[in-house]
Amino acid sequence: MKKKKNKRKKRVSKSLITSSPSHSEKDLVTLSPPPISKVNVEKAMKKQNDVAMFLTEKVISAVAKNSNFVFSPASINAALTMVAASSKEEQLTSSILSFLRSYSMDELKAVFSEIATIVLADGSASGGPKISNVNGVWMEQSLGVDPSSKDLFENFFKATCALVDFRFKV
Repeated sequence: MKKKKNKRKKRVSKSLITSSPSHSEKDLVTLSPPPISKVNVEKAMKKQNDVAMFLTEKVISAVAKNSNFVFSPASINAALTMVAASSKEEQLTSSILSFLRSYSMDELKAVFSEIATIVLADGSASGGPKISNVNGVWMEQSLGVDPSSKDLFENFFKATCALVDFRFKV
């Protein structure tokens, strides 16, 4: 006696489907990342730590063999996050998200926020370390700065945002 197979199709919400000119909707099903409230920040931080270790290994093997060496993967991560968050170029943002192994800008911002509020917190009152961190963004003055980007730099990233003359004042 043969058992009948249950050929029930799973339904996928339209918001989870990505389309492409070369494929039909039924061919491409991509799950969306969870909303920020559900982002597992520890998992996201682990992915970004893996990227930092990869970068550190590359820099040490390329330029720091048998020498003293100072390198800040956290600073590079912060700089890339600021560029991705303020970029109007979708391809650039997508490339940075891919490099940092992040699903979304919300995930990158959640990791940045966690680092800024937890990791860099002043622990000196309880005998822990006091770590100082400075962020700054200098932009060519002839390009101007979008007010929303300036607000993002100053209020979320706690970075000084200055327009400077890179073209004529060296």
